[in-house]
Amino acid sequence: MTADFTDDFRFSTTPEAAALVRRACHRLLPDCIGVSRATPQEDRAGVDYWISTPRGRLSLDLKLRRRDYRARSGGLDCVIELDGHGSSGWLLKAGAADLLLFATADSHKCALFRTRELRTALLMNLSRWMMDGRAKEITTESVHAGRTWQNRAVIVDADLLWQAIDQLDGTEWDAAANDGMAA
Repeated sequence: MTADFTDDFRFSTTPEAAALVRRACHRLLPDCIGVSRATPQEDRAGVDYWISTPRGRLSLDLKLRRRDYRARSGGLDCVIELDGHGSSGWLLKAGAADLLLFATADSHKCALFRTRELRTALLMNLSRWMMDGRAKEITTESVHAGRTWQNRAVIVDADLLWQAIDQLDGTEWDAAANDGMAA
């Protein structure tokens, strides 16, 4: 399966996307006091937004899709890039953002994860999830500035990721969750 994320990437820089991010962060992070767009240079380094809290700033990487393919089933699929351009995908790269927000523009469903916890849960469970069919590998294709490239990614349900993260230390992170609606 090949999924083209070019239009999703373009949409992620619109005012509508920024509004969705602000609503999600203020609702999912109780101590959020502000959300600001990162600079183009920070964006290229993997930070799309900065979240201000009383304890300091957190960096956020937005993974936005315009269409929710599981809207009727109630779940939220997270597309996690494993590799592309001959290097590790965004989740496995050093210097990744503190938080990852997966969101869909049409259904307003979202899931917010701490990057380090998500990375650990994925690395510990992905091979088993692939074998038992709970994760599916896809190829994504993107076009930007006249260049086309393909990446290898997996689709994993947000609730499955949360369960795996909860099992890491036996406690839930209540500050952010997969609560369905970002609006």
